[in-house]
Amino acid sequence: MTLLVVTSGSRAAWQIAGGFSEPLRLTHLQRFQIENRLQRETSAESSAIRGVATGGLQRLHHYLDELIFQPVHVDYDIAVHLAGSWQRDLGGQTPPGLLLLWPAVAVADGATHFLSFDARTRKFARAAGLKLLPATL
Repeated sequence: MTLLVVTSGSRAAWQIAGGFSEPLRLTHLQRFQIENRLQRETSAESSAIRGVATGGLQRLHHYLDELIFQPVHVDYDIAVHLAGSWQRDLGGQTPPGLLLLWPAVAVADGATHFLSFDARTRKFARAAGLKLLPATL
């Protein structure tokens, strides 16, 4: 989402993303979640939110058309199994499921890097051997 709408991390995210010569990989689940949120926000009461959402949807489709984002198929059984093992290890201290799932999906996809501004997901990506982007928060 940070690459589609302006947030506090957008500038840093684009600087990092610009360092890769290949398209940024986007799972179908990530695309669905992003489109779902932006589509819902196109009906927001606030015209500012509607405008941001509409622009975000347009950018998403443009980036897909131009292969800035490349949709990828992921074996979710592998990802869910890994996320579940982390969850079992954490017991009552487990974060929300998607915060476990995203680094597990990156591992299942064979990613080498993990871009996140959320320390909760970054620790799992680091433990799985992924290079964290940005290197520090």
